[in-house]
Parts: sequence; structure tokens; C-alpha cells
Amino acid sequence: MSAIDRPGDDEGFVRESIRRVLDGDVEAFAGVVNAHRGLIAADLARRLPAQDVPEVAQDVFLRAFRSLPNYRGEAPFRIWMLRIARHAALDFWRKKYRRRDLLHADLDEAGLRSVEAVQQERLAEQATDRDVREAAREWLEAALVRLSPDDRAVIALVELEERSMEDAARRLGCGLSAVKVRAFRARRRLKKALEDVRPGKDAKR
Repeated sequence: MSAIDRPGDDEGFVRESIRRVLDGDVEAFAGVVNAHRGLIAADLARRLPAQDVPEVAQDVFLRAFRSLPNYRGEAPFRIWMLRIARHAALDFWRKKYRRRDLLHADLDEAGLRSVEAVQQERLAEQATDRDVREAAREWLEAALVRLSPDDRAVIALVELEERSMEDAARRLGCGLSAVKVRAFRARRRLKKALEDVRPGKDAKR
């Protein structure tokens, strides 16, 4: 069954279509479009004038296609698509009304609600992203404190700075085999430390 014919409610199929697109099969993106056309149209219909939905929806899929290499699969693809749709809707209103005072003066009530909703969602997303990054940083720091200086040094080079084993060996003044062993053991100890200080662990006991 081709990407165009396949129903669009299968997340596994969507991921397979994405893989094919990234491998060079551009036509496979039709499956991604079909899988999310209704979802995106419904989302945009809540934010935009009806006559503008098709054009902005086309822009959403174009953005998704261009950004596909950046999709890491950390959340369902539909959530990623909805985020692109919200950003496209906000950009639509920004282009339509360049100045904030003109925006609020000329928008009808429904349009104003749409703009404010999109703005609030984007602010909430940004705040959530910051909170997640900060929590992850604090979690990692709490785990690193439990490691020895030698373990922290190799973790910093190999994991945090993403240096090669060869580079790490030179900087640590040891052989390649030795640094590989050190990195393996340090990762194992870091994994245990992360589990020991995992947020909410005590609350679940």
C-alpha cells in the first residue's frame, strides 16, 4: 500500500514515512500530509479566518517538510505538527497586522481571541521548555556531585562536550583503551547516580 493510500492514524506508519522522506523518498511525505491534514485544518480553523486556513495549512506542511531532519521523536509527531501550526497561525497575524496597536485596533473580537490564544500558548511552551531544561540541568548536577573527580572529568569531555575518545585520551593524559574503560565505568556510575537523585523518587515510595 502506498503512502498516499494508507490511513493516517497509524503512528508507526507515519514514522516509517518520515524515515523514507529522510532517506530521499520525497513522495513519501504525501503520507505524512494525509495523516495530519484534518488535524491541522481543525486546529487552524480555531485560530484563523476560514478563507485563510487552506493557505496557512499548506505553509504548515511546507515548514514541517523543511524541518523534518530536526524531528527527534521525543514526542508524538502530531504534537510536533500542532506546534508548527500554532507558530504559523501567529506568523499569519503578525504579517497581517505589523504593528501591535494596529493589530488590536483592527481585529474583530474573534480574531483578537485567536491571536491572544496563540500568543499565550507560545509563551506557555517557552516557559515549559525553560523549566524542563532547568530541571534537567539541576538533576545532572546533583548526580555529577556524587561522582569522583576522575569520573566527572571523563563525563565532561565525552558526554557533555561530546569530544572523541582520542581527544579525551590526549586531554586526560592516558591511553585510548584506558579512557574507553574509564568512560564505560563513569557512565555506569552516572546512570546509578541519576537514578539515586531522580526527581520525585522519594515521593513514590
